[in-house]
Amino acid sequence: MSKRTLSLRWKGYYNYTSDNVSLYAPEKAGVYKLSVKLKNGNLKPFYVGQAKNLKGRFKKHLSDNEENGCIKDNVENYKCRFKYALVALQNDRDGAERALYLHYKPECNDPDAIPNEPDIDINYD
Repeated sequence: MSKRTLSLRWKGYYNYTSDNVSLYAPEKAGVYKLSVKLKNGNLKPFYVGQAKNLKGRFKKHLSDNEENGCIKDNVENYKCRFKYALVALQNDRDGAERALYLHYKPECNDPDAIPNEPDIDINYD
């Protein structure tokens, strides 16, 4: 069986601030990447995820109630960026999140929390 392909229309990278989340993040479902800006100017994803409401999820990651200490440390100590793609269907979000995790292996994701969906091909940028 061949892999299914999902073409994502990425938006961002925006500076990861509360103001930019309010301005640019939609209250729609999708997948996302949180990245740090390295000294050489490149961006390195430290977390990938999915949400039914991207704006709400981004705000939660910025809040004092964020439970993932790794995300909290990155947001507090580095210049971070966010990027997202709208994905309406849950099984597409699961497959895209899995593909993002397998591609980037971000430090802040819990490997046991990644969906175990069939592999799909996506574009990463």
